[in-house]
Amino acid sequence: MGVKDQSVTEFLAAVAAPTPTPGGGSVSALAGALSVALSRMVVGLALKSTARESARPDLEGFEPRAQTLQDRLERLTDDDAAAYNAVVAAMRLPRTTDDEKRRRVDAMQAAYRHATRVPLETIAACVEALEIAEEATVKGSRSATTDAGVAVVLAEAAIRGARLNCIVNLAAVRDETFHEEVEGSLDRLLERAKTIGQRTMALVEERL
Repeated sequence: MGVKDQSVTEFLAAVAAPTPTPGGGSVSALAGALSVALSRMVVGLALKSTARESARPDLEGFEPRAQTLQDRLERLTDDDAAAYNAVVAAMRLPRTTDDEKRRRVDAMQAAYRHATRVPLETIAACVEALEIAEEATVKGSRSATTDAGVAVVLAEAAIRGARLNCIVNLAAVRDETFHEEVEGSLDRLLERAKTIGQRTMALVEERL
Protein backbone atom coordinates (compact mmCIF):
# COMPACT_ATOMS: atom_id res chain seq x y z
CA MET A 1 0.00 0.00 0.00
CA GLY A 2 1.45 3.37 -1.07
CA VAL A 3 1.56 6.47 1.09
CA LYS A 4 -1.30 8.05 -0.89
CA ASP A 5 -3.48 5.06 -0.03
CA GLN A 6 -2.93 5.41 3.73
CA SER A 7 -4.29 7.69 6.39
CA VAL A 8 -1.82 9.58 8.57
CA THR A 9 -2.53 7.13 11.38
CA GLU A 10 -1.89 4.15 9.12
CA PHE A 11 1.38 5.58 7.83
CA LEU A 12 2.61 6.37 11.34
CA ALA A 13 1.73 2.85 12.44
CA ALA A 14 3.67 1.44 9.47
CA VAL A 15 6.71 3.55 10.39
CA ALA A 16 6.46 2.51 14.06
CA ALA A 17 6.12 -1.20 13.22
CA PRO A 18 9.20 -3.42 13.79
CA THR A 19 9.85 -3.72 10.04
CA PRO A 20 12.60 -2.04 7.99
CA THR A 21 10.21 -0.18 5.71
CA PRO A 22 8.88 2.45 5.59
CA GLY A 23 11.90 3.91 7.35
CA GLY A 24 14.00 7.04 7.50
CA GLY A 25 14.24 7.48 3.74
CA SER A 26 10.49 7.40 3.29
CA VAL A 27 9.97 9.73 6.24
CA SER A 28 12.52 12.15 4.76
CA ALA A 29 10.70 12.24 1.43
CA LEU A 30 7.38 12.77 3.19
CA ALA A 31 8.90 15.64 5.19
CA GLY A 32 9.84 17.20 1.86
CA ALA A 33 6.28 16.78 0.61
CA LEU A 34 4.96 18.43 3.77
CA SER A 35 7.36 21.31 3.21
CA VAL A 36 5.93 21.91 -0.25
CA ALA A 37 2.37 21.62 1.04
CA LEU A 38 3.04 24.37 3.58
CA SER A 39 4.54 26.62 0.90
CA ARG A 40 1.44 26.05 -1.21
CA MET A 41 -0.70 27.16 1.72
CA VAL A 42 1.34 30.33 2.23
CA VAL A 43 0.99 31.34 -1.42
CA GLY A 44 -2.64 30.21 -1.54
CA LEU A 45 -3.52 32.53 1.32
CA ALA A 46 -1.91 35.43 -0.54
CA LEU A 47 -3.82 34.55 -3.69
CA LYS A 48 -7.07 34.36 -1.75
CA SER A 49 -6.61 37.76 -0.17
CA THR A 50 -5.03 39.78 -2.98
CA ALA A 51 -7.15 42.34 -4.73
CA ARG A 52 -4.48 43.27 -7.27
CA GLU A 53 -5.14 41.58 -10.61
CA SER A 54 -1.53 42.22 -11.66
CA ALA A 55 -0.30 39.97 -8.85
CA ARG A 56 -2.58 37.03 -9.61
CA PRO A 57 -0.85 35.46 -12.65
CA ASP A 58 2.44 35.08 -10.77
CA LEU A 59 0.74 33.61 -7.71
CA GLU A 60 -1.42 31.31 -9.81
CA GLY A 61 1.66 30.07 -11.67
CA PHE A 62 3.18 28.92 -8.39
CA GLU A 63 0.56 26.26 -7.66
CA PRO A 64 1.05 23.81 -10.56
CA ARG A 65 4.83 23.81 -10.09
CA ALA A 66 4.52 23.21 -6.37
CA GLN A 67 1.88 20.51 -6.83
CA THR A 68 4.11 18.66 -9.31
CA LEU A 69 7.00 18.76 -6.83
CA GLN A 70 4.81 17.57 -3.98
CA ASP A 71 3.62 14.64 -6.12
CA ARG A 72 7.23 13.76 -6.89
CA LEU A 73 8.14 13.68 -3.21
CA GLU A 74 5.10 11.58 -2.37
CA ARG A 75 6.24 9.10 -5.02
CA LEU A 76 9.73 9.09 -3.56
CA THR A 77 8.23 8.16 -0.18
CA ASP A 78 7.14 4.88 -1.75
CA ASP A 79 10.21 4.54 -3.99
CA ASP A 80 12.56 4.60 -1.02
CA ALA A 81 10.83 1.67 0.66
CA ALA A 82 10.78 -0.25 -2.63
CA ALA A 83 14.50 0.38 -3.13
CA TYR A 84 15.35 -1.03 0.28
CA ASN A 85 13.13 -4.04 -0.31
CA ALA A 86 14.98 -4.70 -3.58
CA VAL A 87 18.30 -4.76 -1.68
CA VAL A 88 16.89 -7.30 0.76
CA ALA A 89 15.54 -9.41 -2.10
CA ALA A 90 18.98 -9.42 -3.77
CA MET A 91 20.67 -10.43 -0.52
CA ARG A 92 18.32 -13.40 -0.22
CA LEU A 93 19.19 -14.82 -3.64
CA PRO A 94 20.73 -18.31 -3.60
CA ARG A 95 24.52 -18.52 -3.40
CA THR A 96 25.29 -22.22 -3.54
CA THR A 97 27.15 -22.34 -6.87
CA ASP A 98 29.74 -19.93 -8.24
CA ASP A 99 27.24 -18.81 -10.91
CA GLU A 100 24.60 -18.12 -8.26
CA LYS A 101 27.12 -16.17 -6.22
CA ARG A 102 28.02 -13.99 -9.22
CA ARG A 103 24.36 -13.33 -10.02
CA ARG A 104 23.69 -12.44 -6.39
CA VAL A 105 26.59 -9.98 -6.25
CA ASP A 106 25.49 -8.36 -9.52
CA ALA A 107 21.92 -8.08 -8.26
CA MET A 108 23.07 -6.59 -4.95
CA GLN A 109 25.27 -4.02 -6.67
CA ALA A 110 22.43 -2.96 -8.95
CA ALA A 111 20.08 -2.72 -5.97
CA TYR A 112 22.54 -0.66 -3.93
CA ARG A 113 23.08 1.74 -6.84
CA HIS A 114 19.34 2.24 -7.13
CA ALA A 115 19.01 2.60 -3.35
CA THR A 116 21.63 5.36 -3.58
CA ARG A 117 19.94 7.16 -6.46
CA VAL A 118 16.53 7.34 -4.76
CA PRO A 119 17.63 9.39 -1.71
CA LEU A 120 19.83 11.48 -4.00
CA GLU A 121 16.71 12.29 -6.00
CA THR A 122 14.94 13.09 -2.73
CA ILE A 123 17.70 15.55 -1.88
CA ALA A 124 17.42 17.18 -5.31
CA ALA A 125 13.64 17.45 -4.92
CA CYS A 126 14.04 18.95 -1.44
CA VAL A 127 16.46 21.56 -2.75
CA GLU A 128 13.61 22.50 -5.08
CA ALA A 129 11.32 22.49 -2.03
CA LEU A 130 13.65 25.06 -0.44
CA GLU A 131 13.41 27.18 -3.59
CA ILE A 132 9.64 26.88 -3.40
CA ALA A 133 9.73 27.88 0.29
CA GLU A 134 11.85 30.92 -0.53
CA GLU A 135 9.40 31.96 -3.23
CA ALA A 136 6.52 31.45 -0.83
CA THR A 137 8.26 33.60 1.78
CA VAL A 138 8.75 36.42 -0.70
CA LYS A 139 5.38 36.28 -2.49
CA GLY A 140 3.10 34.61 0.04
CA SER A 141 1.00 35.90 2.88
CA ARG A 142 3.08 37.74 5.47
CA SER A 143 0.70 36.52 8.16
CA ALA A 144 1.89 32.98 7.34
CA THR A 145 5.60 33.77 7.48
CA THR A 146 6.18 31.26 10.27
CA ASP A 147 4.59 28.56 8.11
CA ALA A 148 7.08 29.36 5.37
CA GLY A 149 9.81 29.03 7.99
CA VAL A 150 8.55 25.60 8.98
CA ALA A 151 8.60 24.65 5.28
CA VAL A 152 12.30 25.52 5.23
CA VAL A 153 13.00 23.52 8.39
CA LEU A 154 11.16 20.47 7.03
CA ALA A 155 13.01 20.59 3.71
CA GLU A 156 16.34 20.89 5.49
CA ALA A 157 15.52 17.95 7.78
CA ALA A 158 14.48 15.91 4.75
CA ILE A 159 17.79 16.66 3.05
CA ARG A 160 19.79 15.64 6.10
CA GLY A 161 17.85 12.41 6.44
CA ALA A 162 18.10 11.51 2.75
CA ARG A 163 21.84 12.25 2.82
CA LEU A 164 22.33 9.58 5.50
CA ASN A 165 20.56 6.98 3.36
CA CYS A 166 22.48 8.03 0.28
CA ILE A 167 25.84 7.66 2.04
CA VAL A 168 25.12 4.31 3.68
CA ASN A 169 23.98 2.74 0.40
CA LEU A 170 26.83 4.28 -1.59
CA ALA A 171 29.30 2.65 0.78
CA ALA A 172 28.18 -0.77 -0.50
CA VAL A 173 28.73 0.13 -4.17
CA ARG A 174 32.03 -0.98 -5.67
CA ASP A 175 31.97 1.19 -8.78
CA GLU A 176 34.40 4.07 -8.16
CA THR A 177 33.07 6.11 -11.07
CA PHE A 178 29.59 5.89 -9.58
CA HIS A 179 31.04 7.00 -6.22
CA GLU A 180 32.61 10.08 -7.79
CA GLU A 181 29.42 11.02 -9.66
CA VAL A 182 27.21 10.68 -6.59
CA GLU A 183 29.63 12.47 -4.26
CA GLY A 184 29.97 15.36 -6.72
CA SER A 185 26.19 15.68 -7.06
CA LEU A 186 25.76 15.44 -3.29
CA ASP A 187 28.28 18.20 -2.61
CA ARG A 188 26.65 20.55 -5.12
CA LEU A 189 23.14 19.91 -3.82
CA LEU A 190 24.10 20.35 -0.17
CA GLU A 191 25.90 23.62 -0.89
CA ARG A 192 22.87 24.91 -2.79
CA ALA A 193 20.56 23.85 0.04
CA LYS A 194 22.71 25.63 2.60
CA THR A 195 22.68 28.88 0.62
CA ILE A 196 18.91 28.89 0.02
CA GLY A 197 18.06 27.76 3.55
CA GLN A 198 20.15 30.43 5.24
CA ARG A 199 18.88 33.18 2.94
CA THR A 200 15.24 32.23 3.38
CA MET A 201 15.40 31.80 7.15
CA ALA A 202 17.06 35.20 7.44
CA LEU A 203 14.07 36.70 5.63
CA VAL A 204 11.65 34.78 7.84
CA GLU A 205 13.37 35.98 11.01
CA GLU A 206 13.39 39.53 9.71
CA ARG A 207 9.62 39.46 9.26
CA LEU A 208 8.74 38.06 12.70
